[in-house]
Amino acid sequence: MEKEIKEQLPEEMKERMSEIIPTSEERAMLTEEYVEIAGKQIELRSKLLMTALKALKSHDFQDFDGKPYLEGEGAARIMAVVRGFKVGEARFKIENIAPHYFIECEIPMEWKGQTTVALGDCSTADPFFCGREGNAGVFKKHLDRTGSETMAARLVLGDAKKKARENAISRGVCELMGIKGLTWDDLAKLGFQRGEAGSSVQFKRGSQGGEIQVLNPSEALVAKTGSIIHIVGILTDFNTDQVGKDKKDITKYSIKNLVGDSQVTVKRWGKLHSGLEQDQKVFCSKVQVAEYKGAKQFLAESIEPTDEGGKDDGTDIDSQATD
Repeated sequence: MEKEIKEQLPEEMKERMSEIIPTSEERAMLTEEYVEIAGKQIELRSKLLMTALKALKSHDFQDFDGKPYLEGEGAARIMAVVRGFKVGEARFKIENIAPHYFIECEIPMEWKGQTTVALGDCSTADPFFCGREGNAGVFKKHLDRTGSETMAARLVLGDAKKKARENAISRGVCELMGIKGLTWDDLAKLGFQRGEAGSSVQFKRGSQGGEIQVLNPSEALVAKTGSIIHIVGILTDFNTDQVGKDKKDITKYSIKNLVGDSQVTVKRWGKLHSGLEQDQKVFCSKVQVAEYKGAKQFLAESIEPTDEGGKDDGTDIDSQATD
């Protein structure tokens, strides 16, 4: 333990430590000097951590079920600024449960005398790779480009291995730097806002105990027909029409990704919410995913700004109505 502590210290402190650390029968004793150096290390590490976080962008964090998760690009930014990381050879374990692959990645990492074996994992069953219904996403792009399902599957496997490696490095950097366990409140003090996260993966319990996913517009486009989801994004446009014999008001909202240009149209019965404006981040709650003439349709129970309250003045949703 003493050897490990000494290896983490700067060279100028090692000589002093050799004088301070008790020897032989006095090894169990602590000294004020020993505690003083430990406190100095905490102070230095805190300063280094602040420097490392300054290298990051808000979208380098993912909002994963309410907790910040550092993306692979963010870990790479930290490693470019904070020198001294040693990354060993990645070892992959691949399991094939047709038609998907499940990848585990182990990477030995070292920084300032500390070592860890970082673990990362990924699956080609993830909607990013295969789409919500198993025939879209990255796989379809490779299939359209190559015309071969075998080649597309092989390319997707390569993409998944890269992602598993990124996940492992990200976890390793977080563990060695002491970033692991930070909350959004901690990051807010440093200027990182949860609403500016690069992506959001959250789960909320529905009335029947099922999980309702929070998706961005590009993910919503491949959501399973008949499912109920939440959608978060930027409001770019809106207009209100009157439909049916009763001339009921229905408002169409154009919602785009927080990062990127993917866009969906979400409908909601009633007039425009009084607190909504263009270029504002909004949360579309309990969106019913349907299909009409081969195109996806999205009908929300409510659409509100994410960062402020506001009473909903629209008509209650009528799931039996159609346009």
